[in-house]
This record gives sequence, structure tokens and C-alpha cells, in this order.
Amino acid sequence: MDVEHYSDQLHIPAIIKTLLNNFSAVTDYRTLRDSLPRRLSALLRCRCVLLYLLVGETLQLASGSFDDIPGWSAALLAVAHVNPIDVQCNEPEACAWRERRIILRPAFSPTLLAVPLLYRQRAIGVMVLLRGPEEDETDYPSGWPNDMDDSIEAVAGVVALLLENARLLERDRDRIQELSLLNSISSQMNGSLFEAERLRSAVLQRTREIAGVELCELLEPDTDVAATNWLTPRLRSLLFQRFREQRSLTPLVIERPGDGRHAYVHDYFEELPERVKTFFAIPLLRNQSLDRSVSEHLEHGSGIVQPTAIFGCIVGGYYRPWKMRQAEIALLQVVASQASAALENRYLVDEVVSARNEARRLLRQVLEDQRLHALILESVPCGLIATDQTGCIHTFNRAAAIILGYHPYEVLGQPLQKILNLRANHGSHAESTTSQVLSERQQEAFLVGMHIGEVQSETIVTVDRYERELVLEVDMRPLYDDGGTQMGLLTTFTDVTTMHKLEEERRRLDRLASLGEMAASVAHEVRNPLASIKTSIQMLHNDFLAEESDVTSTSPAGEQRAWIQESTGVVLKEVERLDSIVRDLLLFAKPRQLHRVRCDIVDLCEQVLELLQNQCTEANIEIHRIFDDLPPIWVDSGQIEQAIVNLTLNAIQAMPDGGVLTMACHCISTERAIYDTAGSDCPPTQRPSGSPGIAGNAYAWLIDRHVSQKEFRVDQWLEILIRDTGVGIATEQLKHIFQPFYTTKAHGIGLGLAITRRLIEDHGGYLRIESQYGYGATIAMRMPYVTGDVIAEHPHVSPFDASENDM
Repeated sequence: MDVEHYSDQLHIPAIIKTLLNNFSAVTDYRTLRDSLPRRLSALLRCRCVLLYLLVGETLQLASGSFDDIPGWSAALLAVAHVNPIDVQCNEPEACAWRERRIILRPAFSPTLLAVPLLYRQRAIGVMVLLRGPEEDETDYPSGWPNDMDDSIEAVAGVVALLLENARLLERDRDRIQELSLLNSISSQMNGSLFEAERLRSAVLQRTREIAGVELCELLEPDTDVAATNWLTPRLRSLLFQRFREQRSLTPLVIERPGDGRHAYVHDYFEELPERVKTFFAIPLLRNQSLDRSVSEHLEHGSGIVQPTAIFGCIVGGYYRPWKMRQAEIALLQVVASQASAALENRYLVDEVVSARNEARRLLRQVLEDQRLHALILESVPCGLIATDQTGCIHTFNRAAAIILGYHPYEVLGQPLQKILNLRANHGSHAESTTSQVLSERQQEAFLVGMHIGEVQSETIVTVDRYERELVLEVDMRPLYDDGGTQMGLLTTFTDVTTMHKLEEERRRLDRLASLGEMAASVAHEVRNPLASIKTSIQMLHNDFLAEESDVTSTSPAGEQRAWIQESTGVVLKEVERLDSIVRDLLLFAKPRQLHRVRCDIVDLCEQVLELLQNQCTEANIEIHRIFDDLPPIWVDSGQIEQAIVNLTLNAIQAMPDGGVLTMACHCISTERAIYDTAGSDCPPTQRPSGSPGIAGNAYAWLIDRHVSQKEFRVDQWLEILIRDTGVGIATEQLKHIFQPFYTTKAHGIGLGLAITRRLIEDHGGYLRIESQYGYGATIAMRMPYVTGDVIAEHPHVSPFDASENDM
């Protein structure tokens, strides 16, 4: 059979289809590489098929088949190049690879075909096809025809395609597996970030999976090496010292007994058990510097400072000599990198938590200091106002709010002069005692000092939010910062209004005492001659009346007698008036001692109204009564009746054209009575609802409100209100209505309200007048509600009628 006959027997399309059907589903590269030669030998009817693949700059035998004998037979090794073939040599395989074409050997009637395996214009290897010579007695054709190049190249292209696809698929599969492993390692390490023992277990688990070691450990600066039974503190120190001093932190892999060139290998194996034949150490690197606290954490217990570039290392050992593959070392480095990142994150988290706790502690301390400063500022008993350079308020303490009546939110950012307005009161109280505390010239100087920042200490007069007059002792001085630059003004002040009012009251009482002594002396000296004058005039008048029957009225003597009689009547009337004035003077100067008796205050008010009923009817005055059901009270009924009569008469006289007279009796709480009296001294938040304190037109003052409250220990006060709808009292008159001998009436002597005030004050109470000119006036008599129980507990308070009690 000739060569042409055999060529016709090779159906290339069928061969290619067979190859694709048989091997396109094979995904294992090694299996495909080892199976292709035998299958190609049968399809191409050749005795031997050899596959050489490119490795570096050489062609190395990958697989082959000879006479369909499996494995690497002696015949195969006899015809194959076992040693790598240099691609630059003259071997047909190298020539085929370089020239990218089929090489025939020999050139005529060739028995060897060297066919390049081309994949995407890139040679990946060479396929060698061998047929025996004609004298060779085999079933295979002898030699290759010269026109087989295209057919064989097509088959070689399919072989290259199958091999390269399988190799790429296997490489991708390995890469996917490697990435999956890396992702699993990363996830496991990140999941163990806050659990040191879990992180250590994960590192050891991955190390055993990758390297298959018998011994492994995660060695940290604080690891207890005594618990490992195969590591020593000296070995740990040697490893950390090596990785600290080594410039390239490459893994350490050593085998027993060592190469003899590195002395450190002998030192390491001296610290390892004899059965450990191979040892490795992978450092755990740190990417950035840590805080000093973390660096201190990395210090060894012996006092040797550990390398600041690493956290520790992964160490492992084999009981047998083992050549670690580069892939294993690379994966172990990945594990070390992930572990070091987790450790670093853990230290950083600890550092952040520590810094956060420290910041919280400092913030808490700052807040506590601020709170302490605020409490100190709020606890200062005197008012404190701090202003900036523009004179606007930025600090306003509680005492200032209580004294001036402003809420801090209302004054912050406002000018200081708007709150302490000196000019508002200037000249409005020229006749009052407090208005003379600071003269006009002093006020001007004080205002100038406020602007230029001079130290000022004065007693000034101003008003609070409710237009109530205040007397303040003010100290104003510049406020400097640490650099000595003035940043504002610091104003402190104390409310001395009460003290000034008490001084005024003391002066009033002194004047009244002096006036009383003088009045008593004058009244005593006037009363006796007045009595003689009255008696003589009365006798003369009676004599003229007795002689009236003897003289006619038309005679000159009768006219003179009538004139004398009329004159003596006028003298008697004026004498009675003088006697009344003297009695009032004596009552005002020397009030008699209280004689408290059990009294129904409502009945007492009714008696007064019945007594004055005719006068009310004549003056077209309607009486309204508002009386509560009150228990008996112990008072001097005569004095209280006189006080009620005086106030009621004033109300009747204030309504010459008629009106409404309202009288009310009820109880009020002690707190309301005290706060209404001392309104300017009490915090606004502690005042009863609707209790404004002493208004600008209320000039009554309780001499010693606390003594009455303490001495009698009363829970309630009695309030008797007398309200009229007359013309009211002018503001300028309110200042003087309690002054003796001050009156607006044509025939009054001005002692009625003064006596009434004295009578009420003797009972421990006070008078409170509220009036708006043109709309009537309301006067309140307030006194402690003294009951029989109080009198029984304090019989020394005042004399009383023992026969009357409410037991």
C-alpha cells in the first residue's frame, strides 16, 4: 500500500470531531494532557505521539504514547527528549516552535513531524508525530506524505485549543478557590476582631489547613509560652529581635540540621524539641504607628521592649523534613496579614474606646466644673451682672433675677442701662428719703464711670421690672482677660431697700415718739386750763339763760345778752373741738395697753355699719357686705372698733355724691400676708398666685412681721377690706396719708389714719392701701388671727379678760 493510499484514509474533519467529542468535556488539565497522545496515535495512525510544552525558555516533555503502551515505557523514553529542549537549539521541536511551522525529518519520506501548537497566534508547545520506516513491520503506515501540512496543522490547532482551554479553566478554578479561601480567611478574621481567643483559634485553624503542620502557635508579646510545651521565652525574644532588625520582613523557614552558613539556625533549634525537623515563622506586621498606651501593651514581661513594627508571629513545626511550597508560604502570609490587620484594628478600637472614655471623663469633669461654677454663681447672695465691651449683658445670676424681677432670658443681650436705669428715677423722689441717696451729680459721674470702665461703688436708686423703687449698693469694676485686656464690666449689687425702709420707719417712729411726748405734754398742759375755760363759759352761759326771762329781746340789754349768749355757745363748741383734739393727741401719743377679749369680728363690723347707717343713707351710699363664716378672734374690741369706724368714715367722706361702700371680712394665709408685705424681698416663684407684693402706692409697713408670726404661731391672718367708689387718693398724697397732722379735709387734724395705723400695728398687723385716682380706694386691715388656743398657750402675750374664753 503506497503513501497516497494511507493519506486518503485520514479524514481530518472526522478526526477533529472525534477529538472535540472526546475531550471538550474534560476539565482536568492533567487528565487531558495524559489522554491526548494515545487518542491522537489511534486517530492519526502513528506509532508515537509526544507533547512538549513551553516552560520558561525550554520545551519539556509533558506526555506521550508509544505503540499504545500505557505509562512511560522504555520505548517511549528511547525516542523522547527527557531533558528540557532549549528553544534556541537546532532540534526539530525547537525549530518548529521558533518558525511556527511543521518540521519534517527527514525532508523526503519523513517519519517525524514536529508540529507547533498554536493558540491565538501564540506557541504553547510542540506536538511530535512518529511513523516507522517502510521496513518496519507494524500496522502503522510508514512515513508521512509531503502534502499533510494543512491537515496536521488543523489537528494541532484543535489539540492546542483543548489543552489551553483546560489549563485556563483549571487556573481560573484555582484562582476562584484561592479567592474564596482568602475571603473566608478575611471574614473569619474580621468576625474575631473583638474576641482575642477566637482570633487565635481562627489563625491556628487556617495555618493547619494550609500547611498541614503538626505544631503551630500564634505568638504575641503577652503569650504564655509555658503553656505551649514546645516554645521558650528565649525563642520568642530571638524571633521578635530578628523581625525587628530585619529590613525585609520575609518568613523564616529552616530545616534541621541547617545549612551551616547561618549561626542563628543553630540557636533556634537549640530552643526547639529534637523531634521538630522543620520550623517556620511568619511575622504579623503593623501598618501604622500606635499610641503610647498600645506600645506599652506590646512590652514584654521581662522589661525588653518588643519590636514596634510587628504584633507577633505565626510559628509552626513539622516532625518530618518538609519542603514548604511557595503557595503555602503565600497563603500563610495572607493569614498573617489578615491576623495583623485584625490585631491592629483591635488595638485601635481599644485606643479609640480609651480615648472616648478619657474624653467622656474630661467632658464630665468640665461639665462638673461648669456646673460647680454655675452653682457658685447662682448661690452668690448678691446680684451679679457681667457685660461685654458693648455694654450688653451676658451673665445674669439668680440673685439679680430675684432683686430686679427679670428672667435671665429677658435681659441677656440687653444693655445694662436698660436694667439699671438711673435716669428713670432721677428727680421723681425729691422729697423722699431714699431719693437723696445719690445726687444728680453723683448719678452723672456713675454713668460716666460705667462707660469708661472705672471702679465705681455707690448706693443708687432704680426701679425693678414692676416699677417698684429699689435702693441698691452697687460695685462696678472692669473685667479683664488673662492678657490684661478689658473684656467687659462686672457689676455686683445688694438690695438694701428693706434696710432703708426700716431706717425710714425707725426715723418715723423716732419722730412720732418725740412728737408723742411733746403732744402728751402739751395736751396735759392744755387740758386743765381748757377744762377751767369750759366750766367758766358753761356757767356764764347758764347764768345768761337764767336771766333771759327778766329782759325783753327788743331792749338794748336784750340784744347784748343775745349776742353774749351766742358767743358763749361758739366758745363752748370750739372748746369741745379742742377737747376732742387733745383726746386724739393723748390717744396717739400714749395708746393704752391691749386688752384682748373674745370677739366676733363679723358682729363688730355689723355694729359699725349700723352706727353709720344714717350717714350712709343721707349721703346716698349703698352698703355691700361680704362676710365669711369666721371663728372668734381675740383682739382689743374697742381699738379695733375705733379703727374700723375711722376707716369707714374716711370712705363715706370720700363719696360726697354717693356710691358703694363694700366691707369684707375673710381669712388669708400667713404666707400671703407676709409676702404681700415683703414682696420685694421674696423670690417671685415663692409668692402666692396674684400676690404682687408691696406696690408703688402701698406705703404701710409691718414693723416686725416675723416676731408676730413666731410669737403667736398663727396659721392665718384676718383681713378686713373697706372699699369705696370715691375719687380715690392721688399718688403724691399716698406718701403722706399716715403722717400725723396731714389732712386734705377742711376741718380735719390729720390724726385719724395715724391713730388707726398705730392701733393695728399694736395688734401685730399692718394697713395696706391700694388706690387709683378717680376710681376709689381700698384699704386692708391685716392682723394675725389670734384664737383662744394661742392665748391659752401664751397667757403672757397681753392682758385679757379671764372670764371670757372660747374653751
